[in-house]
Amino acid sequence: MASSSSSSSTRFWKYDVFLSFRGKDTRKNIVSHLFWALHNSGILTFKDDQRIEPGDSISDELIKAIHTSRFAIVVISENYAASHWCLEELREIMEAVEGGTNVVPIFYGVNPCDVRHPERSFATVFASMGRPETDDKVLKWREALTNVADLSGFVSSTCVDEATMVEKVVRKISDGLLTEYTANNMEDIVGMSSHIESLGSLLDMESKEEVRFVGISGMGGVGKTTIAQYLYGRFSRLFPAHYFLHDVKKIYREQGLSYLQEKLLSKIQNRVGSQEIKGRLKHRKVFVVLDDVDKVEQLQGLAKEPSWFGPGSRIIITTRDKSLLDICKVDTVYAVKCLDQEDALRMFKHNVFGGKLPPHGFDQLLIRVSRLAHGLPLALKAYSLYLHRKTKEEWKKAACMFEKAPQKNILDTLRSSYEGLAMRDKIAFLYVACLFNGDHFLRASTLLDDGESRIKVLEEQSLVDISAEGSLTMHALVEQTGREIVLEESNHVAQKQRILWDSVNVYNVLRDNTGTRSIEGLVLNMCEMPEVLHIAGSRFRQMPNVKFLKFYTHLANRPSNLKLLRDTTSLPRMLRLLHWDAYPLTLLPSEFCPHSLVELTLRYSNLQILCSRNLNLRKLKRLDVSRSKDMKELPNLSMAVQLEELVVEGCEKLKFLVELPRSLNYLNAHGCSSLQTVSLPSRHSINHLDLSGCSQLNQVQQLITQFLTGGQHEELEASLRFACIPQIVMPNYFDNQSPGATIQLSPNIMDFAACVIVACRRPFHLQFSKTSYSGKWDEGGGVFQINLKPELHRSLEMEGEEAINSYLVLIQVLGSVNNDQAGNFISTLQLPLTVEPPPAEIIACGVRMNLM
Repeated sequence: MASSSSSSSTRFWKYDVFLSFRGKDTRKNIVSHLFWALHNSGILTFKDDQRIEPGDSISDELIKAIHTSRFAIVVISENYAASHWCLEELREIMEAVEGGTNVVPIFYGVNPCDVRHPERSFATVFASMGRPETDDKVLKWREALTNVADLSGFVSSTCVDEATMVEKVVRKISDGLLTEYTANNMEDIVGMSSHIESLGSLLDMESKEEVRFVGISGMGGVGKTTIAQYLYGRFSRLFPAHYFLHDVKKIYREQGLSYLQEKLLSKIQNRVGSQEIKGRLKHRKVFVVLDDVDKVEQLQGLAKEPSWFGPGSRIIITTRDKSLLDICKVDTVYAVKCLDQEDALRMFKHNVFGGKLPPHGFDQLLIRVSRLAHGLPLALKAYSLYLHRKTKEEWKKAACMFEKAPQKNILDTLRSSYEGLAMRDKIAFLYVACLFNGDHFLRASTLLDDGESRIKVLEEQSLVDISAEGSLTMHALVEQTGREIVLEESNHVAQKQRILWDSVNVYNVLRDNTGTRSIEGLVLNMCEMPEVLHIAGSRFRQMPNVKFLKFYTHLANRPSNLKLLRDTTSLPRMLRLLHWDAYPLTLLPSEFCPHSLVELTLRYSNLQILCSRNLNLRKLKRLDVSRSKDMKELPNLSMAVQLEELVVEGCEKLKFLVELPRSLNYLNAHGCSSLQTVSLPSRHSINHLDLSGCSQLNQVQQLITQFLTGGQHEELEASLRFACIPQIVMPNYFDNQSPGATIQLSPNIMDFAACVIVACRRPFHLQFSKTSYSGKWDEGGGVFQINLKPELHRSLEMEGEEAINSYLVLIQVLGSVNNDQAGNFISTLQLPLTVEPPPAEIIACGVRMNLM
């Protein structure tokens, strides 16, 4: 194949193939078969059906067709050189090579060597032309014949049969077109190469018999359709029948399923067909894209199962609804993610300036605006169109505008996903957008009605992501869309909003006492308050439907700017979330009824006790009073039967933790320096216990035994349980002990408990969170390794002290281990800071094993 020049990527191509042939030799055989094979493969081919072949010259139309064709197939037959027309056409074709046209010769009934030496093989032909051999045109014709014979092509005499040769020619053209399409289009779509690399393996084009369904999922505007269009442009030519069915959702809504079915069949079969897709296409190899499918019945009506299509078929479905693919058993799914900042900037810059260098002074503006798109290709394109040819000042104004809300077309695209939700799912969407974006999935799900199932629906619709760690993430532009919907609901009147998240609006509503029954959530960053505000609890009487109240500060130990008057007797009765950092009173209002309360967070508060009476906390799942330095005691929590997390970290005056519920699985009392007694309930569920820094603890041995033995019951699902307790000496409970970080394990263990002593020299001290440790067996099952990654803190109060803090780290591995060989328990300590010498090290370990 003749190589293309560099201009081929920018040249206008009207045809894929130009067919050059001698009509009387080949029109009714090889050329006819070849043309239809090319046509059925979707290759646009120019074939001169009115060839009269008079004289030496060819028409301007033919010249133009030659120079606007990516490929030229030259069928050289026995009488090809006898035609001045054919020779002139060949000369023009060989000149077009310099402009990027690729030439594929077919030697049909002739030998390439004879064509390569036309002065011998075609001597008689040239003599009969009546032109001298030195004639300029004859010389050029001979040169063209010689050059075409030197190209890699196909020789009919060496092929098994004509059909096989035609198939090989079509495949060569298809491959060449794919290569050029890839090279010319990849550079225009940032990030496309990684998409194609992943999808190429999922499509597995080498598999000729298997019918493959591949789903492409992702949020609106992320580029699903663009990727599918690229795949279609690249691969559809390999299939005898192919079709890209755009906007299935819209057509279904306006025309119905029958119309979609007939549209698909008519395009693939070139006729208006019946709705029996299964019967019509089961023997045809097809490449079909179903774009923007949003209902199961659409997919079941158009492509229910692989048996509907012929061997080797590929069906691509783009959708925002991941559950749809699951229901229809489309197991091969590619999830499209937003661009990272670097690729987003590259795409934005290319869209705005067309690959040219931006004018001086635009670099920072480019970065600023591209980041406002948060990697969403739709937004990058919309912003670039808006800013094209705008001045620097106009860019600055636009950036301020985009920070408040995206453009309408972006909102409309993202909002369409919201409009398709059921009413309760819509409400959950708005709560996540205004309150819970970035929170843990489990936390948000406990605070919402049917929260787990509602959030799962949002995930299936590509409106939120749930990470492997459980973090709930909504794209920033989707969040803005949700908040815009809330604003529209209230006609942009703050006191009528369902949820208030703007600190200025919340401050004004509280100050002016303008709350209404419409308000269900209040979010106030107290650091953004213009001045201290004193309010009475009566302010909340006008907002009886408030379920979520979050008054927070990012600055620990800072007095609250929001003061609650001492005569306050109550708070909203429907509260599920009460989060009030630096809560100003010494106890909760006397008439507060927390029967709906799911989470109570009062960090850095002035609390001394929680309440002067017993509270109905039956729905409470999380209680956090950390850093409440005057907190002396907690109420009886044994009846808080759903309480799972208790955080009293830094409550320096707290002495007792007793009457705890069996439901508790997380207890953080780090730094409770006055804590003396911790009593765990029998058959407890605790799998994380942090008592580090509790230097006054009594009966530590009893507590250790209580933790390790009291929790082993059928309701405990955790496979790894963790505790950190201040202690210097290894407890006798661990009957196998060893200095250092490693100890041997016996074979045939059912489960075991391990103890690691970590020594830390002052002024440093350690703290273990839920994510600061991990443990697992190696692949062979003979070694269990626990990795400790605590937070390392430095206390100014301990500067100059040489004493050692010792931490007793307990690990319990539950469940059947099933190792039949002796192995090892290995512990490692990884500190976040590089300090020499290391401020902490493992000095001893021990195990207690339950054997089979």
